[in-house]
Amino acid sequence: MLKIVHWSDLHFGSSGFIEESIEKFIDYVNETKPDAVVCTGDFTHKAKKSQYKVVETYLKRIKAPMLNVIGNHDASNNGIVFFERYIGPRRTLLTLNHKHTMIIGLRSPRNNTSEGELGDEQLEWLIQQLSRHEYKFKIVVLHHHLVAVPNAGHKRSTLVDAGEVLQVTQEYGVDLVLQGHRHAPHAWEFGRTSLLYCGTTTSDKVRADEHPSFNEITISEDTMEVNIVDTLTLKKRLLISKVRGKIDYLKARSDRLNHIIDSGIFQDIP
Repeated sequence: MLKIVHWSDLHFGSSGFIEESIEKFIDYVNETKPDAVVCTGDFTHKAKKSQYKVVETYLKRIKAPMLNVIGNHDASNNGIVFFERYIGPRRTLLTLNHKHTMIIGLRSPRNNTSEGELGDEQLEWLIQQLSRHEYKFKIVVLHHHLVAVPNAGHKRSTLVDAGEVLQVTQEYGVDLVLQGHRHAPHAWEFGRTSLLYCGTTTSDKVRADEHPSFNEITISEDTMEVNIVDTLTLKKRLLISKVRGKIDYLKARSDRLNHIIDSGIFQDIP
């Protein structure tokens, strides 16, 4: 059994940062002892050195193997320099040999823009890692989206080269892709790969009716289950359940569509 906690979009330094939420998150992780903790970026709000130094103190309190990738807010103002000094490398590989798992972290943000792209060099490196190692479970981690999420605003969130990355996931047997960026917990199924998105874990910069949250992922030989965990209350709700590649349950994030249908905003068509 493999257990991963996926959190994202801390936005430390913003007016919406909730200190209580990060304290509860750290306590939860240290009590539940997952096999890995993965963060999909935007640790800071303005990529300032002072913000990075405080975030580092929080991360040092987490007692679990970690993989962290940079977000677009972290990369603003050449913040990648401080990211690599206080958080970790711009791309990384975490192997959990006892769990037959590899987790690959990639840098998706371009410097000083909100856009994302891996580029040919990173694509080549990704393929090298996936080809070189034989693991049962292969997980890719990045900040930006491979497929857009509904009800998360219309600002572009997908990688410029998302098509190429999706092709890699299918040809090289990627089981799971973890993403952040738009503060919306969601899941898509693309071929054999689950695309999993995380909300903002420690800020009030939420979308629609969501709360600050993180994802708790449990994977066994034949099943995968993901629960959305409310950071402040620690209440859980099922996001996706899979058995042998078949979807048993998938929570559709269609609140806006349901609202339009159920509220009678538009008159009935005779």
